[in-house]
This record gives sequence, C-alpha cells and structure tokens, in this order.
Amino acid sequence: MMKVSELEKKLAQGECAPVYLVLGAEEYSINQAKEAFLKLVPKEEREFNVGAYDMETTPLVEALNDALEIPFFGDKRLVFVKRPLFLTAESKKSKVEHDIDGLMNYLDNPEPTTVLVFLAPYVKLDERKKVTKKLKKAAVLVDAAPASEGEIRQRLKKELQAKGYTINAEALEELLVRTDANLTRIMAELPKLTLLAMETREITVAQVERMVTRSLEQNVFKLVDLVLAKKVQAALGLYHDLLEQKEEPLKLNAILLGQFRLLIQIQVLAAKGYAQGNIAQVLKAHPYRVKIALRNIRQYRFALKDLASAYLGLVAVEKKLKSTQQEAELLFQLFMLEYVK
Repeated sequence: MMKVSELEKKLAQGECAPVYLVLGAEEYSINQAKEAFLKLVPKEEREFNVGAYDMETTPLVEALNDALEIPFFGDKRLVFVKRPLFLTAESKKSKVEHDIDGLMNYLDNPEPTTVLVFLAPYVKLDERKKVTKKLKKAAVLVDAAPASEGEIRQRLKKELQAKGYTINAEALEELLVRTDANLTRIMAELPKLTLLAMETREITVAQVERMVTRSLEQNVFKLVDLVLAKKVQAALGLYHDLLEQKEEPLKLNAILLGQFRLLIQIQVLAAKGYAQGNIAQVLKAHPYRVKIALRNIRQYRFALKDLASAYLGLVAVEKKLKSTQQEAELLFQLFMLEYVK
C-alpha cells in the first residue's frame, strides 16, 4: 500500500493505473489523493471527463456506465466512487441497490482510458466479501489512514517550511492538544495561523491559543488535568465557564467519567507492561490521548485507588444530577473538595 506522497510522484511522472482504492479515515489525505488524480485531467476538460458518485445515494451502475465511456476530447476519463459502503460490513444499512456483479466484470477488463478511483473513508473493509478481495487485488492501494504523531509533526513542519514559516515547540504541542493530533484539523487551522504570524513568520503558542478553539471534549480534558493536579480554584473556574457556555451538566459529567475510566484502564494496562501503541490498540483509543494520559500518570504518580475514588465520586454526582434539584456547580465543588482530601 503506497502513501499519498508516493502516489503524487507516480502520477506526476505519468505512471497511472486503471483502478485505485484509497482507503483510510484521514480526510486530509483523501483530499490530497483526490487533488493528485484531478491533475490527470486538464481543467478545461474536467466538466466532461470527471465524474463523482456517492454510493450512499447513487447506484454503482451509474459510475460503471460513466467509466465505460471514452474521454470527450481528451486522453483520460476520471471517475470517483465515493463512500463505497458495499465494501464494508455495514453494507446492509444501505438503501441503494448496487450492481456488484457489474463491478466484478469491470475489474476483469477495465477501460484503458479511464481511471476509476474508489475513495473509501473507512478504518477497514470487509475482507470476507468477494468484491472486496477482487478490488484489493485489481486496484493500486493508497493509504489514507490517520497519520502517527511523528508523521504529523514532520508534515506540519514541511508544510510550514515550504511557505517560509516556523512553529516553536510550545506552540506545536498546544496545536496538537487542541486538535487531538488530527492532521485534517491541523491543516484546516494553518491558514488562520500563518495569516496571524505574517510579520514574524513564526507561529507562537499565544497565536495558537487565540485562533484554535477547544472543543467541549478538549475543555473537559483540560478540566481532568486540573482535577488530577488538585488545582481546585482553576478546576472550579473552568467548570463555571463551561456552564456559562450553556453546556449540559450531565453531558460534562459523562465526559469526565469517560476520561477517568480511560485513565484507570490505561494505568492497569501500563502496570501489566503494555506499550503505548498496544494500549491504544486494545482500548481502541486515539494514540495521542493515550500518550497524554500516560504522561499524566507518570507526572502526578497517583495511585489506582485515587483514580477509582474520583470515578466513584463522579458516579455519585451523576446520580444526584438525575435525582435531586441540587445545583451542578455545588455538586462539582463538593466532589473537588472530597477528591483533594
């Protein structure tokens, strides 16, 4: 399976296959691959020689019929098959009928002047299906899986360097935290950050804090950090701010519970000798969140019983939120005072 960067090079050199499968849940990488394929068809020809079909709303036969057409005043025809749910185990949920036999026949004898590209934004396909096996055998596979933290750091620095910018270490860490180390989100934030840093050409942590907003989950992760550090006033202040932003107390508490549950699970697995990558795999958690959790565990050196105590305290808060008229802010304050004893 080739990386998108390798695909870009091969297509630019004129190395082009009749069928491609772009597989993975990283939106930015899928869009990069799509742009690379579009360069195969001159802009003035795209209206007639580029087609895109969403398999969640359109029958496969329409894409296949388009793929069988010869180019209109051009050398190549480009056909995108988006969200091919029929390649996954979720295909039963689709209300659209698809001509799978027609695709199998096409793969046996693809149209030489057409480039047929399947854009599959999924973590995995159903390998038991004949059509999946045949497509993976017939197509050139392109990897669009979420990038590792190391790859993200490299790509970000390379992207900024190409534009004549740098980002300092503290700013980079804050950007990773605020975007959950998500490449698609990071790249979406870059135009704002580079515009703000136009004079100095260096992105600072203050600029990241100003321009990149935290999601509710990220604010709760920050709240968890404050709770773990037993910074009572700061934790109460952030909780108050979240309530002022009209966030639901039950929703806040549920996310807090989820984070403490994750910390407990990570601490148990780490004690058993599991490495960071293995923990993320076992818990099906984002690798960057596991990294941050492990860092917190090492930094605060809390005992498992303390985490369990906090978790049970939040369970008690949830029960009171559901069964009493007590104010959420008061309940959280009592929880914090109990936790820091």
